[in-house]
Amino acid sequence: MIFPQAPRFARSVFIAALAFAALAADRAPAQDAASPKLAPEPWAHEGSDLKPDPKAQWGSLDNGFRYVLLPNPEPPNRVSLRLYVASGSLMESDDQQGLAHFLEHLAFNGTENFPAGEMIEYFQRLGMAFGSHTNAHTSFDETVYKLELPKADKAMIDEGLKLFRDYADKMLMAEKEIDKERGVILAEKRDRDSADFRTFVEGLKFSLPDARITKRLPIGTEEVIKNAPREQFTSFYQDWYTCDRMVLAAVGAVDPAVIEPMIKEYFGSMVPPKERRAWPDMGTIEEGRGLVAKLHTEMEASNVTIDIERLKPWRERKDTKAEREKSLAAALAGHMLSRRFEILAKEEGAPFIGASAYVQSFLQFVDSAGIQVQCKPEQWAGALAVAEKELRRALLYGFTKAEFEEAKAKILNSYEEQARTAETRQSRGLADALVSSLGSNDVFTSPAAELDLAQEALGKLTPEACLEEFRGWWKGDDLNIFVGGNVKIESAPGAILEVWKKSGGEMVEPPEEAGGAEFAYQSFGDPGKVAEKKTVEDLGITQVRFANNVRLNIKPTDFEKNVIRLNARVGGGMLTAPAAQPGLPIIASATFDAGGLEKHSADELERMFAGKTVGVSFSVGEDAFEFGGRTSPDDLADELRLLAAYISAPGYREEGLRQFRRGIGVIYQQLKHSEMGVFQNEVTHFIHGSDPRFGFPAQDALEARTMDEVKAWLTPQLSGGYLEIGIVGDVDVDKAIELAAATLGALPGRAAEKAKPPKEASTLAFPDAPQSKVFPYESEIPKAMAAVFWKSDDIWDIKQTRRLNLLTSVFGDRLRLKVREELGEAYSPMAHNVPTEAFDGFGYLFALITVTPEQADSVAKVVTGIAEDLKTGGVTADELDRALQPMLSMLEQLRRDNGYWLRNVTAASQEQPQRLDWARTIEDDIAAITADDLSKLAAEFLGKDKAVTAIVKPE
Repeated sequence: MIFPQAPRFARSVFIAALAFAALAADRAPAQDAASPKLAPEPWAHEGSDLKPDPKAQWGSLDNGFRYVLLPNPEPPNRVSLRLYVASGSLMESDDQQGLAHFLEHLAFNGTENFPAGEMIEYFQRLGMAFGSHTNAHTSFDETVYKLELPKADKAMIDEGLKLFRDYADKMLMAEKEIDKERGVILAEKRDRDSADFRTFVEGLKFSLPDARITKRLPIGTEEVIKNAPREQFTSFYQDWYTCDRMVLAAVGAVDPAVIEPMIKEYFGSMVPPKERRAWPDMGTIEEGRGLVAKLHTEMEASNVTIDIERLKPWRERKDTKAEREKSLAAALAGHMLSRRFEILAKEEGAPFIGASAYVQSFLQFVDSAGIQVQCKPEQWAGALAVAEKELRRALLYGFTKAEFEEAKAKILNSYEEQARTAETRQSRGLADALVSSLGSNDVFTSPAAELDLAQEALGKLTPEACLEEFRGWWKGDDLNIFVGGNVKIESAPGAILEVWKKSGGEMVEPPEEAGGAEFAYQSFGDPGKVAEKKTVEDLGITQVRFANNVRLNIKPTDFEKNVIRLNARVGGGMLTAPAAQPGLPIIASATFDAGGLEKHSADELERMFAGKTVGVSFSVGEDAFEFGGRTSPDDLADELRLLAAYISAPGYREEGLRQFRRGIGVIYQQLKHSEMGVFQNEVTHFIHGSDPRFGFPAQDALEARTMDEVKAWLTPQLSGGYLEIGIVGDVDVDKAIELAAATLGALPGRAAEKAKPPKEASTLAFPDAPQSKVFPYESEIPKAMAAVFWKSDDIWDIKQTRRLNLLTSVFGDRLRLKVREELGEAYSPMAHNVPTEAFDGFGYLFALITVTPEQADSVAKVVTGIAEDLKTGGVTADELDRALQPMLSMLEQLRRDNGYWLRNVTAASQEQPQRLDWARTIEDDIAAITADDLSKLAAEFLGKDKAVTAIVKPE
C-alpha cells in the first residue's frame, strides 16, 4: 500500500500571553551552569556531499537543542515558527497507545505560563485565528507544533518562543484537563473512522504483520484514551520530550542576530538527558513469504483497492547526490508506468478506474515498490490481471523513448518552476518543507541546487538506466497482493492468487513507440483589434475589450515570481442547464478536460506540453462556465493558445465519459454509506429547495447522460456566449494584450453583454422554517451529523455579506466553547455563511457538527439554543474583537494573494464592476464593523423559529 507520511492527527493549538502562578507540574528543573552538555545530533548535510540552502542558518545549543533560521520575504512582516519533536506514536508503550497525540491536545490545556481556558481567546484578540495561524500534527515518529505569527516584531516572537518552551517541558497536564479532553479525542477518533480507513489499517497489518507501526497508529486505542492515568502522560512526556530530540525552525521576517539570542535564552536552560533514548524496536519485515494474498471486505467502502507490493527491509543510506540520482531514475520509471495505466483506463472495456505505480521508503524501516489499482467490485479479477501484465511488460521490456522524454520533460519542468518561483515562496510552506526534511533526514537544499542536480542527472539518465533501477526495487520472490473494499470473493485468498498466476502465464508484447505531433492550434485568424482600453489606476488593473467583444482584465503583481494565473468565464453556467437532463453539469465538469480537442486527445496534449507549465481546467459555475489555468511568462503564449482551442474546438471525446462512468458506482457508494455523502447530496438538495441542479440525480439518470448532450448544451455557450478573461501575476500588460489579441481576440464575434437568465432559473426556495428532517443512511459506523440552517441572502449587498461572515465566526466560536470545550461531544464544530452569486436573494448560514447518532438530536438543540441566544442577547464587544482581529490579520495576506485578486476582483470586473469597489473598501469596511451590526443581523436571521435542522444518521 501507499504508506502515508503518515496518518497525521492534526489539531489546532493556541498560545496565550498571560503569565501566572502555575500549578505544580512534572517537568525538568532549570539548567544551571553545572548542567551536563550533550552533543547535538548531526544535520543531514553534515554527512553528505549535498549543500544545504545557503539562506538557512543552522545552530545548536550545548544541551543538544537545535534550531534553523531561514529569512524569507513573503509574506512581509510575518514569521512561521515550528517546534519539531522527534516523538510520536512509535515511542509509546502498550499502555500508552494514543498518548503522543493526546499530549499534543494537552499542550494548550495548561502550561506554566499559559493558563487553560484563556489562551485561545487571548490570542484571537492578537489576530491569531483558531486553526488558521496555529496548528499541530502527531505522526508515527514526530510531533510538530506550528505558529503563524501575524507580526514579526520582537514581542510577538517572544510570545511564540515562550509558548514553545512551555510545550517543551512545562505542560501541566492537570487531571481535570485530561479528563475533559478524553471526549474530544474520542470524537476525533470517530470523525476519522470510515470503511476506507479500516481497509487501510487491515492492509497495513497484512503487509507488515510483525512491525511496530501496525500496533501504534497515532490515534491510539479507545481503552487508553478513556482510562490512561496521569502518570502515563507524564512518563511519556519526560521520556520523549527532551531537548536533544527538538528542533526549532523560524522562517520569514527573522533577523538571526535578534532571534538567536532569544532561542538561547528560552531553550538553553533545558536539562538534557544523561543519554539519548534508543529508537524503539521497529519489529521485522517478514521475508520468505513468497506470493501471498489477502481479502478484506468492507461493503461500505467506496470502491475496491488492490495493492501489489514488494517489501524489503530499508536499505540504510544517506541523502547524497548519488542517492538522489538513483531516486530520480526510480521516480521516472514509476511515472512512466503510471502514465501507461492512465492511458489504459480511458480505453473501451478497461476493467479499472485508475492505477499508479510507486517506489518509496517509509520511516527508515521498509522499502516498498508497489502498484495500487482502483476498480468496481465486479472487476477485481480483470483489474488485477491488467496490473500484473503491465508490471511484467515494464520489467521485461522497459520503457519507450517517447515515454522517457515525456516523463523527463515533466520532471525537469517541475524543478525549473521551483527555481523560477523560489524568490516568492511562502514562509508557511517553507517551514513545513524544512520540518519535513528533518523528519526524513534529508538535506534541505535550495531550488537552484535541486535544478542543477536534476539537470545533471537527467542529462545522463536513459530509459535503460531507469529500468535497471526499477527492476532493483522489484527484485525478489516475496509479493503481497491485498484486495480491500466492497467486494466478496469466494475462496479467497486462493482465488486471488489463481488470477495472478493465470495472468502471469499469458504473453505480453513490448510497448509500442508513440509518434510525436505538433500542436495544431497555432493560429486563430487575424489578431483582434482593441476596441476599448482603460486602466483602473488605484487597483493596477487594465481592462480591454476586443472588437469581437471578448473582454480581458490584467493585474500585474509581484506576489509570485514567474507565476501567472488565469480565469475565463464563458456563457451562463448552471443557470442554463436543461431541466430535462438531470446531472448534466456533473457530467460536463467531469469529462470536458478528458475529452481533449477536436484534433488532439487529452493524452496527446499532455505529451505535447510535457516540458511546459501549461494546462486548462474546466468547471460549471453557478453563472458561467469557467476555465482555470496557471502558467509562466515564458509559456503564456501556449497557455492562451490552449485556452482558445478549448473554447473554440473542444473534442467531446468518448474516452472521458467512459472513464467517468467507471467511477459513478464509487460516487453513489459514498453517497449511500457515508454521513458526508448524504450531507453533500440529500441535505444539499433539500436546503436548495429540492432544485434538481443541486445534489446528485438518481444513479441511472446520471449514467444515461451522453457526450452528445454535453456538446449540445455547451456549444452555443462556448461559441458565442459572453466571454471575459482575468490574468493576474508576473505578467507584462502589453505582451498579454498582444498574445490575447492573437488568440482569444481572433475568435468569431461574441455576445457584447451577459445574457440575463429567466427568473425561474435564478430562483431558489429555502425550506419552510422551523422544521427538522432526518436523513437516514446505511452504515455500521456510528457517525452522525447535526446540521442547522438559517436563510440569509445573496452576495450582492457586500456590507451585509461581510457582517454575516463575521457573525458566523462568532457563532463558530460559541460552538467550540460549548460543544467541544464544555460538553466534549465533538472534535471540530463549524459555522459558515454561504451567499450565492447567481440566485436572487438566496444564501444560508449553517452550523455542522459530527457526533454519535445518540447525540445528534441533543446537539442540534444546543446549536439552535446558541443561535437563539445570539438573536436575543446579541454579540459582545469581546466576541467581536476576537472574531475581527484574526480576520483583519488574514486580510493583510489576502491582499497579497493572486487567487484573491483573480477570482474575487479581476476575472469578472467588467461584467460586475462593483467588485472593484469591493476591493477598495474591504479593509476599512470590515474594520468598521461593530458588535451592534452583528447583533442586528443575528436578530434578523437567527433564532429557533427560523431554523431548519437536518440530522444525518445511520438507520
